[in-house]
Amino acid sequence: MRVYIDESGTHGDDWLVIGMLFVPDHGPLHSGLCKVKEDQKYFNGRTDRKARYKETHFAEFKKNRDAVAAKEWIDRFASSSAVFRSVVIDWSVYQGRFFGDPFEPEALKKRRAYKKWAEMLLQPEVSKMQQAQLYLDRLRVMYGYDILDHLRDRFTHKYLGNRPRIASFQAVDSWKDAHQCLQLCDLLTGAVYRKLVPATRAVKTEVVDYLYRALVPHGVRQRDVGYWKQYADATMSDHFPRFSEWYWRPKK
Repeated sequence: MRVYIDESGTHGDDWLVIGMLFVPDHGPLHSGLCKVKEDQKYFNGRTDRKARYKETHFAEFKKNRDAVAAKEWIDRFASSSAVFRSVVIDWSVYQGRFFGDPFEPEALKKRRAYKKWAEMLLQPEVSKMQQAQLYLDRLRVMYGYDILDHLRDRFTHKYLGNRPRIASFQAVDSWKDAHQCLQLCDLLTGAVYRKLVPATRAVKTEVVDYLYRALVPHGVRQRDVGYWKQYADATMSDHFPRFSEWYWRPKK
């Protein structure tokens, strides 16, 4: 099992999305994603990166060729055994008091919040893992917030043994050819965010629409916020075994 973590949105936006892609069949999925890029001649054109393929980065989608490759990637995801989970935070309901004392800096409270959200997203899936490898893009806000250290501490002490649940926690450069599945996590996370904050580029909207059409056979009947909010976080995997969005709400 490999686990990939990405995020979309920041403190300055209305929404934050943290996504995790759980990939039990990394080899076939990785090869399939590479084949799409090979067939589409989706090659790297940057001289500062030693990579064969152009990075699939949702935020940088501009042309029709980006949409074509992204749609094929969505098809690969839909036909694989990979599972995508996300937590969506509406900053308008966030209150720092849930994550610290009144006199603590707000920045510290947000660091704790990020760590707690990542932990809660990972927790329901841990029982399915043995010697998993976890990857996070080193350029993400979560990397700067020491999320990996927190998850390593949280999911190591009680899960040690000859076959630990998670064997390694790594920060990596997502643009490298070895990390196509991390780029897929970026694509799915970015699409969830752009569903909430519509993009100005038609190519991004096209990809978002395609994703939610592809998810219908997997139980995702609607895409609006109200639809997802009717499901509790504890039952998400029961209703949506392959793809889910959990809209976090503070527990009073």
